[in-house]
Amino acid sequence: MHLSDYPEDCAAVYLNTIASQQYTVTGKPVKVWCDMETDGGGWTVFQKRGDFIPQEDFYRTWLEYKRGFGDLHQQFWLGNDRLSMLSNQDLYELRVDMEDFDGQKRFAQYSSFRVSNEQDKYRLSLGSYTKGDAGDSLTDHNGMQFSTKDQDNDRDIGSCAQRHNGAWWYSSCHQSNLNGGYLRGDHPNTEGVGVNWKTFRGLYNSLKISEMKIRPVWFKP
Repeated sequence: MHLSDYPEDCAAVYLNTIASQQYTVTGKPVKVWCDMETDGGGWTVFQKRGDFIPQEDFYRTWLEYKRGFGDLHQQFWLGNDRLSMLSNQDLYELRVDMEDFDGQKRFAQYSSFRVSNEQDKYRLSLGSYTKGDAGDSLTDHNGMQFSTKDQDNDRDIGSCAQRHNGAWWYSSCHQSNLNGGYLRGDHPNTEGVGVNWKTFRGLYNSLKISEMKIRPVWFKP
């Protein structure tokens, strides 16, 4: 396969196969995980957390989030450079799937999603909350630049990334923190330091699973 022959995302892959697995996409080859099952498939997954041993450390530097890290078959962050490239080649919707340690599954979906380039600090552009049963804990972060423990781009007087053990599009500070510490359920003495989604289990409970994924708005399964 020539470089120009790679599909641009998992929706394009879907036209030829419907298996959820690792694929290579875009003109500049990028390995991604394609979810071909959820809500008709065609999703390009860029973040995944789960109850694995050993746990992947998500409290990482700007450079590590820029390049990406982890195992596509378990836990990973695709990388902000790749995410910016992918999300700017078409108009995408965003879906966030979550599960707590009691087995409750929820999701949140947004009409559009885009991340800018590194010069603009990977700023989040998010559309409206369109459907789901997890509630909206991301709109508050719309328009924010990405922050890590070694690069503070939030609106708070301190570092939200350092305070909440994560990396995110923090405002002052957050309603969601899906790259936070993996604390396996309740953490009653520390607010917002886990894998949190405020409208699903609040900021004192760390979720078991989170997956963030994008799909072109034109996609019809």
